[in-house]
Amino acid sequence: MPPPELTPRVLLVLAIMAGAFALFLWNRVRADVVALLVMATLIVTGLVSPRDGTSGFANEATITVALMMVLAAGLARTGAMEALGRWVGRFAGRSELRLTAAMLAIVIPASAFINNTPIVIVMLPVVLGVARKAGFAPSRLLIPLSFGSQLGGTMTLIGTSTNLLVAALIVDMGLGRLELFAMTPPAFILTAIGAIYLLTVARWLLPARDPPRGLLSAYELREYLTALEVEPASWVAGRTLGETTFQQRVGLQVVAIQRSGVRLRSPGGSTRIERGDLLLVRGRIADIAQIARTVGLRISGSPADLIVGTDEDAGLAEFIVPPRSRGVGRTLRDLGFRTRHGLTVLALQRHGSPSHAPIGAITLRAGDILLVQGPSDAMRAVHEGGDFALLGAVDLPARRHRKMKVAAPIVVAVVLLAAFDVTSIMVAALLGAIAMLLTGCIKPDEAYRDVDWMVLVLLAGIIPLGFALQNTGAAALIAFSLLDVIEPLGPYGSLGAFYLMTSVLTEFVSNNAAAVVLTPIAISVAAGLGVSPWPFVIGTMLAASNAFMTPIGYQTNTFIYGPGGYTFGDFLRVGAPLSVLLAAAATVVIPIFFPF
Repeated sequence: MPPPELTPRVLLVLAIMAGAFALFLWNRVRADVVALLVMATLIVTGLVSPRDGTSGFANEATITVALMMVLAAGLARTGAMEALGRWVGRFAGRSELRLTAAMLAIVIPASAFINNTPIVIVMLPVVLGVARKAGFAPSRLLIPLSFGSQLGGTMTLIGTSTNLLVAALIVDMGLGRLELFAMTPPAFILTAIGAIYLLTVARWLLPARDPPRGLLSAYELREYLTALEVEPASWVAGRTLGETTFQQRVGLQVVAIQRSGVRLRSPGGSTRIERGDLLLVRGRIADIAQIARTVGLRISGSPADLIVGTDEDAGLAEFIVPPRSRGVGRTLRDLGFRTRHGLTVLALQRHGSPSHAPIGAITLRAGDILLVQGPSDAMRAVHEGGDFALLGAVDLPARRHRKMKVAAPIVVAVVLLAAFDVTSIMVAALLGAIAMLLTGCIKPDEAYRDVDWMVLVLLAGIIPLGFALQNTGAAALIAFSLLDVIEPLGPYGSLGAFYLMTSVLTEFVSNNAAAVVLTPIAISVAAGLGVSPWPFVIGTMLAASNAFMTPIGYQTNTFIYGPGGYTFGDFLRVGAPLSVLLAAAATVVIPIFFPF
């Protein structure tokens, strides 16, 4: 077969693809913004028409993903997942193995029908709570939680946005439509292999880092939070916090004031300091020593005592920044967090390490964990807002517990309608989302808030790149180059190599972007080998949804990175053998159900 011609249009598409990959790897520009840049460049250069370039926003995959997010939010807001989480805690008892098995038994099947990110968000505090009570190290449990959710998401067409995206691409390429459970047989076997690995081999590879004894020690705050007593002769007595300019002068932040045994909530610039007050200040030791010397304050008591104080309605809790949070890329000062919510952020952890920079000036990232002080009702309100997810220690009841018996049947009905081919997945999901709204399982404003718009824009913006790769011949050219390497391996070896290549690529760029780029290449590779494209399409679909080797390869990995206290090496040690194992298994399993 003669090699495809290297035309200027092919070169331009390859340059755009390389630029997109570079931006994804750089990780300084949000993935959805990169996708929009790709879409605009393809349209401006004439590689796709404006109609094709914007068709991703009307694509069935994009719409279906949005509707499935609404269904998942309905389940979450009626407490269905919390009920399952309580069962996990009761079943596990004090056995780490039983807890892992129960967790996987919930997460894997749930992820087959609901987007796995909200499942991990809901299960994370449950798992952490059980681990703390039983004395387990969170690092032994959270990687299996994330990996299990990824494995479960591959088992149905609606389990992950990547599956829906690949299914939509192959329809446009003339391969036909995939049914809801088309990939279930091979995906189920691979998932079972992965689950067995997580329950056996992974237990020897997972780190066993002892959880911190308390929230204060976890954030290294014992030397950074200090109680200062206002002495009678101190010049700050009788002045407001604004007049003393603590933070501006010496870098200290007053996070609480205790007066006559009563803690004053969220002191501001107009709060007046009185003799005998205890001030809880956050800052560096050198700054604390300086303020104690210069303004007549005496270091007194335990910071922990002052935090808890005598107010039973206040305490400490941890919040995590979800991937879809509006706070990502903004500072707490920009968000007006303290003013809006009446809560004080005492510290921040990123990737398991405490940050000692001024909290208000730190640009938030997905996976950051905040140590917050304040009343429980304010913490509930922040959690329900969706931009910060509560990890503990406030007990959150199910918000609409009575609607659980309505929400669960709605999701079951959506699955059955699609499974028995009564209607398409998109129409079934649309009817289900409308039912959730009409029955009050979720409110319209909550539905808009719970949709991950970044994922939708990423999907819509990156879809035209797949069209351009296919239509210009760039996919065929890349496939021809790959054939020189993998053709001697034969169809089975080529499938395994392509699966592993997809797994590695997905570790560094968005799984949706990897699927869009590699699906047309997979079809071209199959054509070059003279075999059916279906094994390669299914292999690409499954591999693109499983990113085990880095904490940045999949958003659930990023989400558990900080709470588990993991390092990059932990993911590589546990995830690399699993990726190789699944690549080898896929080589044998996929052709059984999708012959060459």
